[in-house]
This record gives sequence, structure tokens and C-alpha cells, in this order.
Amino acid sequence: MGKKYKNPPIEEAVVEFRFVPGQEWDLTIPGKLHEHPDIKTQYSGKPRTQKLLEAAFQAGSSRPPNVAIREGIARIQLVDSGGQHLISIGSDTISVNTLRPYDGWELFRPRIKTALSAYFQVVQPAAVSRVGVRYINKIMVSGKDINIGTYFRYVLPTAPELPGKIDGYFSRVEYIYDDAIKLLLTQATVDVPEGETAFVADLDVIWESGEETDLDNIMAVVDKLHTREGEAFEAIITDAARELFNGN
Repeated sequence: MGKKYKNPPIEEAVVEFRFVPGQEWDLTIPGKLHEHPDIKTQYSGKPRTQKLLEAAFQAGSSRPPNVAIREGIARIQLVDSGGQHLISIGSDTISVNTLRPYDGWELFRPRIKTALSAYFQVVQPAAVSRVGVRYINKIMVSGKDINIGTYFRYVLPTAPELPGKIDGYFSRVEYIYDDAIKLLLTQATVDVPEGETAFVADLDVIWESGEETDLDNIMAVVDKLHTREGEAFEAIITDAARELFNGN
């Protein structure tokens, strides 16, 4: 189940499913899903639109290459009455989100299974083709010029010719496990009010090794990815971070 902390640094937890296309996508699907009795009772807030941006690399013989930003297909979000728990629905994809304060896997997992089951009943996709379990952590520390190595077990890029003081940091690495599961690990410093320092550790564990239709088998994949995420998070933090998460 992973290590539990008094004050977990989780800003957002997301489990996303992508599907082999079934029926053609249309904007009535989120409404039908919202009317499902298991969904309507949990997500009684007013649905809202989530606009997504897509980046596309463009190149041509007569002009230099550039990156074009365009608006992608919007997702519809179903929200609970407190705004902490969400379902985001798009074309052949659904994600289940929970925001800070994180209320634990024991409560998050049933919401994931309920949303996935309702989606299969309403949309009838051919199969799940990708599962991602993502935890976005934000570690806040009082003071400036904090040594990142105090809280994370990695070495920043240094060289004798470079300045000793680091003002900002960004790193993104993709790891592959022996069973082809991926771990996307993003770490960075982020802007916070004066007198504080904050680090982000974003862990996204992804399965895309085939197609699956059985709900129990899909949830077994979710459990496996959740365990991997917890192990990876524990692998990158120090005891000083653990003490911080268990403090007042």
C-alpha cells in the first residue's frame, strides 16, 4: 500500500485510461456518463469544460522550423460538491483525479473502479490500451538557498567552471522497467512566495503493453502501477523529506 505520511506532499493524483476506439466520440457522452447512477451520486457539482493546448512541430523548405500551439479537443470535467474529486472525459480517454488534501488510496481506488466500470457500460470501448498512474508532489520548505540534495537523492549537474549557487532546476527522465512499464520522472524548482522554497516531484507510471477488456485485470494493472509509483517516490527522497512529511 506504500508508506503513509501525516502530511503527504501530494498536490494531485491522476489515473488515466486510454481506449481502443469504440463508438464515435460526441459531446453527449459526458452527459450520459454523468447520468449514470454511480457517477451522479458522487459527482454532483456542475460539469465544466477543460480546454487543452497541443504543441505541433512544423517545418518546411521555405521557412525555418517552429512550434505551433493550437487548442485541442476539450475535455469535460465532472466534479464533486467540494471540488476535490474529478472525472475528466475526452475522446477515447478518461481520467480520475483527486486534489490536495489527498485522502488516501483506500478511498481513491474505489472511485477509479467506479468511473471505469461506468465508462465501459456507457461508452462500450473496444479495450483499454494505456493506463497511467501519476502523482504530482510539491515539497515546501521555509527559507531560501535550500540544498535540493537535502530532500532528494540525486546529484545536480556541477562542474568546477560553473557557479556554485543554483537558482532553478528542471529535470525529466524516462525509465523503462524490465516488464516494459515506463516511469516518467520530472523534478523541478517552482516559484513560491518570498522566504520559501518549493520542489516538484512528478511521477507518471505507464502501462501500454497491449489491450485489456476485463475490469479486474485492468484494476490489477492500476494496483501494480500504484505500487511502482510509491516505490519510485521512496527511492528518490531522503529521510529529511520523510521527517518533513510527518511534521506538524
